[in-house]
Amino acid sequence: EIGRIKLTDTQELVAFLVDSEKLDLRIWVESNNYKGWTKQGFRLYLFDDNWLEFRKLVDKVDEVYEEIA
Repeated sequence: EIGRIKLTDTQELVAFLVDSEKLDLRIWVESNNYKGWTKQGFRLYLFDDNWLEFRKLVDKVDEVYEEIA
């Protein structure tokens, strides 16, 4: 596990590596009714330019955030 971001009282976004080549971002739920992973999330292969494109996308999101914040 790389890290977690609390989204709500019952949900966290969790980042972890799979097979030392894929970044997996997945939602973890912990409530009275359910505890575990959801199908929400995605897996990104780090070594085929997807990572660089993802970083560019995050940079664009950051620019928009700075404009509206």
